[in-house]
Amino acid sequence: MLLHSNLPQKKAVLFSSIERKTFCLDCFRFILQGFIDVEFKTYVLLIAIRVFDMSNNTKGILAAASYVGMASTPFVLRFFTKVCPLKTNYAISVLLFVVSIMIGFALFTDRWLIFLIAIVIAKICYKQTLPFVTDIYNQNYPKERRGWIIGKLFTILAISSIVFVYFCSKLLDKSLSNYRWVLLISALSAFICGCIFLKIPNGRTLSHDSESFLRSNLSILLNDRLFSVVLGLWSLMSIAFQMTFPLRTEYLANQCYGLNLSNSNITLITVIIPTIMRIVSSLFWGKIFDTQNFAIMKIMINLCFLISIPTFFFTRNFTLWILSTVALGLGYGGNLTAWQLWVTKIVPSPEKLGAYVSLDIATMGLRDALSAALGYFLLSHSVSLHTICVLAIVLIGISTVGFCFLTKNPRLD
Repeated sequence: MLLHSNLPQKKAVLFSSIERKTFCLDCFRFILQGFIDVEFKTYVLLIAIRVFDMSNNTKGILAAASYVGMASTPFVLRFFTKVCPLKTNYAISVLLFVVSIMIGFALFTDRWLIFLIAIVIAKICYKQTLPFVTDIYNQNYPKERRGWIIGKLFTILAISSIVFVYFCSKLLDKSLSNYRWVLLISALSAFICGCIFLKIPNGRTLSHDSESFLRSNLSILLNDRLFSVVLGLWSLMSIAFQMTFPLRTEYLANQCYGLNLSNSNITLITVIIPTIMRIVSSLFWGKIFDTQNFAIMKIMINLCFLISIPTFFFTRNFTLWILSTVALGLGYGGNLTAWQLWVTKIVPSPEKLGAYVSLDIATMGLRDALSAALGYFLLSHSVSLHTICVLAIVLIGISTVGFCFLTKNPRLD
Protein backbone atom coordinates (compact mmCIF):
# COMPACT_ATOMS: atom_id res chain seq x y z
CA MET A 1 0.00 0.00 0.00
CA LEU A 2 2.84 2.37 0.83
CA LEU A 3 4.45 1.67 -2.54
CA HIS A 4 1.21 2.45 -4.40
CA SER A 5 0.65 5.66 -2.46
CA ASN A 6 4.14 6.94 -3.24
CA LEU A 7 4.13 6.10 -6.95
CA PRO A 8 1.95 9.01 -8.16
CA GLN A 9 4.09 11.49 -6.22
CA LYS A 10 7.23 10.17 -7.87
CA LYS A 11 5.68 10.58 -11.33
CA ALA A 12 4.63 14.12 -10.49
CA VAL A 13 8.20 15.00 -9.57
CA LEU A 14 9.79 13.35 -12.61
CA PHE A 15 7.25 14.46 -15.22
CA SER A 16 5.95 17.83 -14.12
CA SER A 17 4.12 20.04 -16.64
CA ILE A 18 7.06 22.49 -16.58
CA GLU A 19 9.53 19.74 -17.41
CA ARG A 20 7.34 18.37 -20.23
CA LYS A 21 6.81 21.77 -21.83
CA THR A 22 10.49 22.73 -21.52
CA PHE A 23 11.61 19.41 -23.02
CA CYS A 24 9.21 19.69 -25.98
CA LEU A 25 10.40 23.22 -26.75
CA ASP A 26 14.04 22.18 -26.25
CA CYS A 27 13.65 19.32 -28.74
CA PHE A 28 12.61 21.74 -31.50
CA ARG A 29 15.20 24.31 -30.40
CA PHE A 30 18.07 21.81 -30.47
CA ILE A 31 17.21 20.90 -34.07
CA LEU A 32 17.72 24.53 -35.08
CA GLN A 33 20.68 25.00 -32.76
CA GLY A 34 22.46 22.22 -34.62
CA PHE A 35 22.40 24.43 -37.72
CA ILE A 36 23.89 27.40 -35.84
CA ASP A 37 26.58 25.35 -34.13
CA VAL A 38 27.85 23.81 -37.36
CA GLU A 39 27.81 27.20 -39.08
CA PHE A 40 29.96 28.80 -36.37
CA LYS A 41 32.32 25.86 -35.83
CA THR A 42 33.01 24.86 -39.43
CA TYR A 43 31.48 26.88 -42.23
CA VAL A 44 32.46 30.42 -41.24
CA LEU A 45 36.11 29.30 -41.23
CA LEU A 46 35.67 27.46 -44.51
CA ILE A 47 34.10 30.60 -46.02
CA ALA A 48 36.97 32.70 -44.63
CA ILE A 49 39.54 30.40 -46.28
CA ARG A 50 37.92 29.73 -49.64
CA VAL A 51 35.68 32.75 -50.29
CA PHE A 52 37.48 35.70 -48.67
CA ASP A 53 41.04 34.24 -48.57
CA MET A 54 41.68 35.74 -45.13
CA SER A 55 45.11 35.86 -43.52
CA ASN A 56 46.10 33.52 -40.67
CA ASN A 57 45.81 36.31 -38.09
CA THR A 58 42.33 37.23 -39.30
CA LYS A 59 41.22 33.59 -39.22
CA GLY A 60 42.61 33.41 -35.69
CA ILE A 61 40.32 36.29 -34.67
CA LEU A 62 37.38 34.51 -36.27
CA ALA A 63 38.19 31.25 -34.49
CA ALA A 64 38.60 33.04 -31.15
CA ALA A 65 35.35 35.07 -31.31
CA SER A 66 33.15 32.53 -29.54
CA TYR A 67 35.59 32.33 -26.66
CA VAL A 68 35.80 36.11 -26.36
CA GLY A 69 32.03 35.93 -25.93
CA MET A 70 32.40 33.36 -23.19
CA ALA A 71 35.07 35.43 -21.44
CA SER A 72 32.72 38.43 -21.32
CA THR A 73 29.67 36.58 -19.93
CA PRO A 74 30.07 37.89 -16.35
CA PHE A 75 29.71 41.45 -17.64
CA VAL A 76 26.63 40.65 -19.71
CA LEU A 77 25.17 38.61 -16.85
CA ARG A 78 25.62 41.58 -14.55
CA PHE A 79 23.93 43.83 -17.14
CA PHE A 80 20.85 41.60 -17.38
CA THR A 81 20.62 41.12 -13.61
CA LYS A 82 21.51 44.56 -12.24
CA VAL A 83 21.50 47.29 -14.92
CA CYS A 84 18.60 46.01 -17.04
CA PRO A 85 16.99 43.07 -15.20
CA LEU A 86 15.31 40.55 -17.50
CA LYS A 87 13.98 37.05 -16.97
CA THR A 88 16.42 34.40 -18.16
CA ASN A 89 14.35 33.36 -21.18
CA TYR A 90 13.82 36.99 -22.29
CA ALA A 91 17.55 37.75 -22.02
CA ILE A 92 18.34 34.71 -24.18
CA SER A 93 15.77 35.82 -26.77
CA VAL A 94 17.27 39.30 -27.04
CA LEU A 95 20.75 37.86 -27.56
CA LEU A 96 19.57 35.40 -30.22
CA PHE A 97 17.76 38.14 -32.12
CA VAL A 98 21.05 40.07 -32.25
CA VAL A 99 22.80 36.91 -33.52
CA SER A 100 20.23 36.63 -36.31
CA ILE A 101 20.68 40.27 -37.34
CA MET A 102 24.48 40.00 -37.41
CA ILE A 103 24.45 36.85 -39.56
CA GLY A 104 22.11 38.80 -41.86
CA PHE A 105 24.79 41.50 -42.26
CA ALA A 106 27.37 38.82 -43.11
CA LEU A 107 24.95 37.33 -45.61
CA PHE A 108 24.58 40.49 -47.69
CA THR A 109 28.17 41.76 -47.75
CA ASP A 110 30.96 41.14 -50.24
CA ARG A 111 33.62 42.80 -48.06
CA TRP A 112 35.70 40.55 -45.85
CA LEU A 113 35.99 43.12 -43.05
CA ILE A 114 32.22 43.54 -42.66
CA PHE A 115 31.83 39.75 -42.80
CA LEU A 116 34.47 39.37 -40.08
CA ILE A 117 32.94 42.01 -37.77
CA ALA A 118 29.39 40.69 -38.19
CA ILE A 119 30.33 37.06 -37.53
CA VAL A 120 32.53 38.00 -34.55
CA ILE A 121 29.64 39.92 -32.94
CA ALA A 122 27.22 37.07 -33.70
CA LYS A 123 29.51 34.45 -32.14
CA ILE A 124 30.09 36.62 -29.07
CA CYS A 125 26.36 37.17 -28.48
CA TYR A 126 25.59 33.49 -29.06
CA LYS A 127 27.89 32.46 -26.21
CA GLN A 128 26.32 35.01 -23.85
CA THR A 129 23.23 32.77 -23.60
CA LEU A 130 25.08 29.99 -21.76
CA PRO A 131 24.66 31.02 -18.08
CA PHE A 132 20.96 31.77 -18.65
CA VAL A 133 20.36 28.43 -20.39
CA THR A 134 22.12 26.57 -17.57
CA ASP A 135 19.85 28.30 -15.04
CA ILE A 136 16.77 27.12 -16.98
CA TYR A 137 18.12 23.55 -16.96
CA ASN A 138 18.69 23.82 -13.22
CA GLN A 139 15.15 25.11 -12.62
CA ASN A 140 13.12 22.95 -14.97
CA TYR A 141 14.86 19.54 -15.03
CA PRO A 142 15.20 17.36 -11.89
CA LYS A 143 18.79 16.83 -10.79
CA GLU A 144 18.54 13.03 -10.74
CA ARG A 145 17.72 12.96 -14.48
CA ARG A 146 19.34 16.18 -15.70
CA GLY A 147 22.33 14.53 -17.39
CA TRP A 148 20.11 11.94 -19.11
CA ILE A 149 17.78 14.65 -20.47
CA ILE A 150 20.65 16.79 -21.77
CA GLY A 151 22.14 13.68 -23.36
CA LYS A 152 18.91 13.13 -25.32
CA LEU A 153 18.84 16.77 -26.39
CA PHE A 154 22.43 16.64 -27.60
CA THR A 155 21.51 13.53 -29.61
CA ILE A 156 18.85 15.60 -31.39
CA LEU A 157 21.37 18.41 -31.94
CA ALA A 158 23.89 15.98 -33.41
CA ILE A 159 21.37 14.49 -35.85
CA SER A 160 20.30 17.93 -37.06
CA SER A 161 23.98 18.87 -37.48
CA ILE A 162 24.55 15.90 -39.79
CA VAL A 163 21.54 16.79 -41.93
CA PHE A 164 22.70 20.42 -42.14
CA VAL A 165 26.28 19.44 -42.97
CA TYR A 166 25.21 17.07 -45.75
CA PHE A 167 22.95 19.67 -47.30
CA CYS A 168 25.48 22.50 -47.03
CA SER A 169 28.46 20.50 -48.29
CA LYS A 170 26.53 19.63 -51.45
CA LEU A 171 25.58 23.30 -51.91
CA LEU A 172 29.16 24.50 -51.51
CA ASP A 173 30.60 21.80 -53.77
CA LYS A 174 28.17 22.93 -56.48
CA SER A 175 29.23 26.57 -56.10
CA LEU A 176 31.04 28.54 -53.39
CA SER A 177 28.61 31.41 -53.97
CA ASN A 178 25.96 29.25 -52.29
CA TYR A 179 27.54 30.09 -48.94
CA ARG A 180 24.86 32.80 -48.64
CA TRP A 181 22.18 30.11 -48.35
CA VAL A 182 24.16 28.51 -45.51
CA LEU A 183 24.22 31.84 -43.67
CA LEU A 184 20.51 32.44 -44.34
CA ILE A 185 19.51 29.14 -42.74
CA SER A 186 21.59 29.97 -39.66
CA ALA A 187 20.11 33.47 -39.39
CA LEU A 188 16.55 32.13 -39.53
CA SER A 189 17.40 29.39 -37.03
CA ALA A 190 18.75 31.92 -34.52
CA PHE A 191 15.60 34.05 -34.89
CA ILE A 192 13.24 31.09 -34.37
CA CYS A 193 15.27 29.90 -31.35
CA GLY A 194 14.83 33.36 -29.86
CA CYS A 195 11.07 33.06 -30.32
CA ILE A 196 11.08 29.61 -28.70
CA PHE A 197 12.75 30.94 -25.56
CA LEU A 198 9.91 33.44 -25.14
CA LYS A 199 7.69 30.39 -24.52
CA ILE A 200 10.00 28.60 -22.07
CA PRO A 201 8.22 28.35 -18.67
CA ASN A 202 9.47 29.30 -15.24
CA GLY A 203 11.79 32.09 -16.31
CA ARG A 204 13.23 34.19 -13.49
CA THR A 205 15.59 37.09 -13.10
CA LEU A 206 18.92 35.81 -11.82
CA SER A 207 20.01 37.33 -8.55
CA HIS A 208 23.10 39.53 -8.61
CA ASP A 209 25.85 39.71 -6.06
CA SER A 210 25.89 42.92 -4.03
CA GLU A 211 29.69 42.85 -4.04
CA SER A 212 31.71 44.38 -6.85
CA PHE A 213 32.26 42.25 -9.93
CA LEU A 214 35.96 41.69 -9.27
CA ARG A 215 35.56 40.99 -5.55
CA SER A 216 32.69 38.55 -6.10
CA ASN A 217 34.57 36.41 -8.63
CA LEU A 218 37.88 36.54 -6.77
CA SER A 219 36.05 35.40 -3.65
CA ILE A 220 34.83 32.26 -5.40
CA LEU A 221 38.26 31.45 -6.85
CA LEU A 222 40.07 31.99 -3.56
CA ASN A 223 37.57 30.31 -1.23
CA ASP A 224 36.42 27.32 -3.28
CA ARG A 225 39.65 25.42 -3.83
CA LEU A 226 38.06 22.43 -5.59
CA PHE A 227 36.30 24.69 -8.10
CA SER A 228 39.58 26.47 -8.86
CA VAL A 229 41.53 23.22 -9.25
CA VAL A 230 38.96 21.74 -11.64
CA LEU A 231 38.99 24.97 -13.67
CA GLY A 232 42.78 24.84 -13.85
CA LEU A 233 42.96 21.21 -14.97
CA TRP A 234 40.13 21.71 -17.44
CA SER A 235 41.98 24.73 -18.81
CA LEU A 236 45.03 22.63 -19.72
CA MET A 237 42.89 20.19 -21.70
CA SER A 238 40.88 22.99 -23.28
CA ILE A 239 43.95 24.92 -24.41
CA ALA A 240 45.24 21.79 -26.16
CA PHE A 241 41.90 21.04 -27.82
CA GLN A 242 41.05 24.57 -28.95
CA MET A 243 44.59 25.21 -30.18
CA THR A 244 44.35 22.27 -32.60
CA PHE A 245 40.62 22.14 -33.45
CA PRO A 246 40.52 24.92 -36.11
CA LEU A 247 43.79 23.60 -37.52
CA ARG A 248 41.98 20.42 -38.57
CA THR A 249 40.09 22.33 -41.25
CA GLU A 250 43.27 24.23 -42.12
CA TYR A 251 45.22 20.97 -42.50
CA LEU A 252 42.66 19.46 -44.87
CA ALA A 253 41.65 22.59 -46.83
CA ASN A 254 44.82 24.61 -47.28
CA GLN A 255 46.85 23.73 -50.39
CA CYS A 256 50.16 24.29 -48.58
CA TYR A 257 49.76 20.92 -46.79
CA GLY A 258 49.31 19.10 -50.11
CA LEU A 259 45.91 17.56 -49.28
CA ASN A 260 43.34 20.09 -50.58
CA LEU A 261 40.34 17.82 -49.96
CA SER A 262 36.88 18.59 -51.35
CA ASN A 263 34.32 20.38 -49.17
CA SER A 264 32.33 17.15 -48.87
CA ASN A 265 35.33 15.16 -47.63
CA ILE A 266 36.33 17.91 -45.20
CA THR A 267 32.86 18.02 -43.67
CA LEU A 268 32.75 14.19 -43.56
CA ILE A 269 35.99 14.05 -41.57
CA THR A 270 35.64 17.14 -39.38
CA VAL A 271 31.86 17.21 -38.80
CA ILE A 272 29.79 14.20 -39.88
CA ILE A 273 31.78 11.37 -38.26
CA PRO A 274 32.41 13.24 -34.95
CA THR A 275 28.73 14.19 -34.89
CA ILE A 276 27.62 10.59 -35.40
CA MET A 277 29.79 9.60 -32.44
CA ARG A 278 28.18 12.34 -30.38
CA ILE A 279 24.79 10.82 -31.24
CA VAL A 280 25.93 7.34 -30.29
CA SER A 281 27.55 8.45 -27.03
CA SER A 282 25.29 11.27 -25.73
CA LEU A 283 23.04 9.07 -23.58
CA PHE A 284 26.08 7.14 -22.35
CA TRP A 285 27.78 10.35 -21.21
CA GLY A 286 24.55 11.58 -19.61
CA LYS A 287 24.34 8.36 -17.57
CA ILE A 288 28.02 8.62 -16.63
CA PHE A 289 27.45 12.17 -15.36
CA ASP A 290 24.44 11.10 -13.26
CA THR A 291 26.09 8.03 -11.72
CA GLN A 292 29.90 8.46 -11.64
CA ASN A 293 32.43 10.72 -10.00
CA PHE A 294 32.95 13.74 -12.26
CA ALA A 295 36.76 13.36 -12.21
CA ILE A 296 36.46 9.86 -13.69
CA MET A 297 34.27 11.25 -16.45
CA LYS A 298 36.84 13.94 -17.24
CA ILE A 299 39.67 11.39 -17.40
CA MET A 300 37.69 9.39 -19.96
CA ILE A 301 37.03 12.55 -22.01
CA ASN A 302 40.69 13.60 -21.88
CA LEU A 303 41.85 10.22 -23.17
CA CYS A 304 39.51 10.52 -26.15
CA PHE A 305 40.99 13.92 -27.04
CA LEU A 306 44.51 12.61 -26.48
CA ILE A 307 44.01 9.78 -29.00
CA SER A 308 42.45 12.12 -31.56
CA ILE A 309 45.50 14.36 -32.05
CA PRO A 310 48.36 12.06 -33.24
CA THR A 311 45.98 9.90 -35.30
CA PHE A 312 44.93 12.99 -37.26
CA PHE A 313 47.92 15.30 -37.68
CA PHE A 314 50.73 12.75 -37.85
CA THR A 315 49.32 10.78 -40.78
CA ARG A 316 47.72 11.05 -44.20
CA ASN A 317 45.97 7.72 -43.83
CA PHE A 318 42.21 7.99 -44.29
CA THR A 319 41.52 5.08 -41.90
CA LEU A 320 43.49 6.77 -39.12
CA TRP A 321 41.63 10.02 -39.80
CA ILE A 322 38.39 8.10 -39.23
CA LEU A 323 39.76 6.70 -35.95
CA SER A 324 40.82 10.20 -34.90
CA THR A 325 37.42 11.72 -35.60
CA VAL A 326 35.65 8.85 -33.82
CA ALA A 327 37.72 9.59 -30.70
CA LEU A 328 37.15 13.33 -31.17
CA GLY A 329 33.39 12.84 -31.40
CA LEU A 330 33.33 10.70 -28.26
CA GLY A 331 35.36 13.25 -26.32
CA TYR A 332 33.40 16.20 -27.61
CA GLY A 333 30.07 14.58 -26.75
CA GLY A 334 31.21 13.93 -23.20
CA ASN A 335 32.73 17.39 -22.84
CA LEU A 336 29.50 19.09 -23.93
CA THR A 337 27.43 17.20 -21.38
CA ALA A 338 30.00 17.71 -18.61
CA TRP A 339 30.46 21.41 -19.29
CA GLN A 340 26.74 22.19 -19.46
CA LEU A 341 26.03 20.61 -16.08
CA TRP A 342 29.13 20.17 -13.89
CA VAL A 343 28.63 23.44 -11.99
CA THR A 344 25.14 22.29 -10.90
CA LYS A 345 26.90 19.40 -9.14
CA ILE A 346 29.58 21.43 -7.36
CA VAL A 347 27.83 24.74 -6.56
CA PRO A 348 27.31 25.15 -2.78
CA SER A 349 23.81 26.68 -3.07
CA PRO A 350 21.29 27.46 -5.89
CA GLU A 351 21.66 31.20 -5.22
CA LYS A 352 25.32 31.00 -6.26
CA LEU A 353 24.63 29.19 -9.54
CA GLY A 354 24.63 32.30 -11.75
CA ALA A 355 27.94 33.54 -10.35
CA TYR A 356 29.60 30.10 -10.61
CA VAL A 357 28.37 29.46 -14.15
CA SER A 358 29.35 32.91 -15.44
CA LEU A 359 32.80 32.59 -13.86
CA ASP A 360 33.24 29.12 -15.38
CA ILE A 361 32.18 30.36 -18.83
CA ALA A 362 34.34 33.49 -18.56
CA THR A 363 37.41 31.48 -17.57
CA MET A 364 36.83 29.00 -20.35
CA GLY A 365 36.16 31.78 -22.86
CA LEU A 366 39.33 33.67 -21.96
CA ARG A 367 41.58 30.63 -22.23
CA ASP A 368 39.89 29.32 -25.39
CA ALA A 369 39.99 32.70 -27.11
CA LEU A 370 43.74 32.76 -26.57
CA SER A 371 44.06 29.07 -27.48
CA ALA A 372 42.11 29.28 -30.75
CA ALA A 373 44.17 32.27 -31.84
CA LEU A 374 47.36 30.66 -30.50
CA GLY A 375 47.34 27.86 -33.06
CA TYR A 376 47.25 30.30 -35.97
CA PHE A 377 49.70 32.65 -34.20
CA LEU A 378 52.27 29.86 -33.88
CA LEU A 379 51.77 28.87 -37.52
CA SER A 380 52.31 32.50 -38.55
CA HIS A 381 55.63 32.47 -36.69
CA SER A 382 57.01 29.38 -38.41
CA VAL A 383 56.18 26.86 -35.66
CA SER A 384 55.40 23.56 -37.37
CA LEU A 385 52.00 21.92 -37.11
CA HIS A 386 53.58 18.81 -35.57
CA THR A 387 55.26 20.87 -32.82
CA ILE A 388 51.91 22.46 -31.93
CA CYS A 389 50.36 18.99 -31.70
CA VAL A 390 53.12 17.67 -29.40
CA LEU A 391 52.52 20.63 -27.07
CA ALA A 392 48.79 19.82 -27.05
CA ILE A 393 49.46 16.17 -26.17
CA VAL A 394 51.65 17.17 -23.21
CA LEU A 395 49.00 19.55 -21.84
CA ILE A 396 46.24 16.91 -22.03
CA GLY A 397 48.53 14.41 -20.28
CA ILE A 398 49.15 16.79 -17.36
CA SER A 399 45.42 17.49 -17.06
CA THR A 400 44.58 13.79 -16.99
CA VAL A 401 47.08 13.06 -14.22
CA GLY A 402 45.63 15.95 -12.19
CA PHE A 403 42.09 14.59 -12.42
CA CYS A 404 43.34 11.20 -11.19
CA PHE A 405 43.98 12.85 -7.80
CA LEU A 406 40.35 14.09 -7.60
CA THR A 407 38.54 10.79 -8.14
CA LYS A 408 37.84 10.33 -4.41
CA ASN A 409 36.48 13.82 -3.78
CA PRO A 410 32.86 13.50 -2.52
CA ARG A 411 31.74 16.84 -3.99
CA LEU A 412 32.36 15.43 -7.47
CA ASP A 413 30.17 12.35 -6.87
